[in-house]
Formats: sequence, structure tokens, C-alpha cells
Amino acid sequence: MRGGSAVLLALGLMVTTAAGAQSSQPDDEIAASANSSAVTPIAGSQRYYPAPGQPFQLSSPADPSTSTLTKAEGDLRVATLHAELTGDGSSERPIQQLIASLSGGQHAQARAIAQTAQINDPDVLVLTGVTYDDDGQIPELLRTQYLASGQRGESAIDYPYVYAAPTNSGLESGADLDGDGTIGGAGDAIGYGEFAGQHSTVVFSKHPILTDQVRTFQNFLWRDLPENSLPESRFSDLEQSIIRLYQSSLWDIPVQVDEDRAPVHIIGSAIPLPEDPTGIDLVRADDQRRVLAEYAAGNAWYLTDDDGAHGGLPAGHPFVVAGQHSAPQPLAAESEDLDILLENAALQDPRPRAVTEQPLTGRSGTPWHTDHTATRAVPGERDVRASYVLPSAALGVSQSGVFWPAEGEYGYEVVDPQSRFGLQNRLVWVDLQDLG
Repeated sequence: MRGGSAVLLALGLMVTTAAGAQSSQPDDEIAASANSSAVTPIAGSQRYYPAPGQPFQLSSPADPSTSTLTKAEGDLRVATLHAELTGDGSSERPIQQLIASLSGGQHAQARAIAQTAQINDPDVLVLTGVTYDDDGQIPELLRTQYLASGQRGESAIDYPYVYAAPTNSGLESGADLDGDGTIGGAGDAIGYGEFAGQHSTVVFSKHPILTDQVRTFQNFLWRDLPENSLPESRFSDLEQSIIRLYQSSLWDIPVQVDEDRAPVHIIGSAIPLPEDPTGIDLVRADDQRRVLAEYAAGNAWYLTDDDGAHGGLPAGHPFVVAGQHSAPQPLAAESEDLDILLENAALQDPRPRAVTEQPLTGRSGTPWHTDHTATRAVPGERDVRASYVLPSAALGVSQSGVFWPAEGEYGYEVVDPQSRFGLQNRLVWVDLQDLG
């Protein structure tokens, strides 16, 4: 298996979880609206009209009565959500604390993540911002006790295949990378983080993951990128020899959707950008997006994966880029170079929009809402588009969306900013056809 100590979890894997008290109690205050019918049958038709806030497909824009809640037969729904499900950095054992709080299936945030996934039912789900543990207990708990358990009236989802791997987040560098005069802490980690593995990614799939073909790029050094933006005057030769390009990692995960077709490569990564007064992480993120675009286009001849193989994705392979590729803060996002991804000829941007009957700009108390493609709510500021699903240009896109229902619409409880149950980030999905 590529990717070093990467963890592949399969159906039925037994996991021993750490003992401890739950960090959250069942959410009795959540309305039982999820138990109401999600779809309304149309008289004389086998099709269904979706409830507000749910993904839908229009057979004809002029005939909404032909809408159907489910994706078209043969389509592949790929989704990503920045989960922000991490251990408490102030805890002596943050990973064990998170495992203990997830055990039992009552962690409020994990339930909201699972309910969001269950409403949208992706075939491949890329969760960014999830803490990594060597034994794979965290993804297995999410799989078995949350996703495979119906949340508030939703249907469970079975993901037999799960992929998780180590990350640079929180990995001690042994150097004073943030220049504060001391060694240690989140700013001196190879990738920003209060403890090793704090910000990683988990991929859940209904289809087999070809683990022997997975490529990871955790160890690739920033200085080894041709024409890189590494500020050499800021770092010593020793420091340049340990600074890796990715703050988390870059993964290429082949998923076998159809035995008679080439696998679809899920190219996942996340850019966990902290409040960085030096601006170095923003420059680093631009270089990460450049490598991501060149890898997808097959032009990353310089790139070496963690097993020593060279080059980018071979030409002709269907792929989808998914994850958090932009800053979650509005001011930081304004200074980013996203065109290298969004204007790349090898990629297409479906520009998924909020699936809602009530425009974001017209919602009470949200004067900063201006963009229906936003994926993250930022209280008191304008919302930002931070998470992306970008298919290869050769793939067909039948529909796409951002799960952002309004008050009174189905599923609102998981995005309600007034609820402790509500998530700050939104799931974004794309339905793909003509998979090759």
C-alpha cells in the first residue's frame, strides 16, 4: 500500500475505542422536522419533487414537475465538507479525548456532519479538517456510529471503503519556523497545528478504493518545487531542508466505480490557513494550488511521491479535485491566486450554488451574503467559497449544489447559525456522468 502508515478501513473492522465521558449529550432541543416527509409524490408520476434544501435534477428547466430527488442512474456524486472535527489542543491527550467524545454516537458536531451527508447521499465523501489517529479509530467511529446510523430521521449511509493517512499538520519541525524566538508550538510545526495529526482528511466511498495505487505527497519539500515562492531570506538552509510544501498533504486516491472502466482519481487536499501575520502561509498556499493544478494536468514532472515515484497524473485518467483549497477567512481569501485552479484547462468549475428557494442575500440578519457559491459562513463578515469539487474537463456534469437551506427549509437545523448543532461549513457536491 502506498502512503506509508495510511489506514484503510473496511466494513466490519473491529475498533477498540478509548474510554471516557462523552463531550456532548443528545440534542433533544433539535426540532423533529427531519422526521417529516422529505419528498412529495407527484400524482400520476413515479418521480418526486424535492423538499426545499435538497439536491435535485431538472430534466427540463421549463418543466420543474419532472424534477427527481435522486441523481441520474450511472452518475457519481462526489462531495466535500470541511468538518473541523479536531481534538482540543489544550488537552494532554487531544486525540484520545476526541476518540472518547465520539464513542457512543452522541457527539453533536459529528451527528450534524453525518446528517448533512445522509441528506445529500454522496457516493464519495471527502471530509477535510478531521484529526488523524494512527489506529484509524476516528474514521471508523464516524463510519459506523454516525454515517451508518440514521441521524434524526435520515437514512443511514454505508461506506465500506475509507482512506486516511498521516498529515504534516502539527508535526514538530524542531526549528523556529514562525520566527518568534522559541522552538515549539503550532507555528513551528511543519504544517500549522497544535498537535500531530490535528488537521487531516478522510475519504469515504461506496466504491472500492485501490489502495495499492494511492499516491501521497506529504514529504515533498517546498524548495524542490521549481520556481517556488519560498522566501529564502526568511529561512536558513537548515530550515529550508525541512519545510515541506503541504501543510497537510496531497493525495491521489483511485476509486473503482465500474470494473469495465478506468478508476476515477479523487485528488484530495486541504489548506488549513491560520491567522498568519507574516503572510508566508498565503504564499505557500498559492504554490500548493499551483502543484495541484499541474498534477491534475499531468505537468508535475518534478513531483516525487512518498514512495519515490515521479510525475503527475497520467493523461486520460478521469479525476476530481476535492477539498478545501481557499482560505476560510475573507481578508486572506482576497489575496489568493485561485485562477490557477479555476481557469485551468484540465479542470472545470461547475460553480455549485446554494440549493434553496430563499436567496442568501434576502435572509434576515445576513447582510454579508453576496455569493451563492459560498461554502463557509463567517459571522459578521461576508461568506467565502473555501471548499471545491472540480472535475476534469472531460467529465460530464449533470448537476451540482451547495447544501445551504434557509430557515423553514428541509435540513436547516444543520446550518442554523443560532444552534450549537449548526455547522459553519457547507457540503458542496457535483454529480458526474460519462466517467470514461
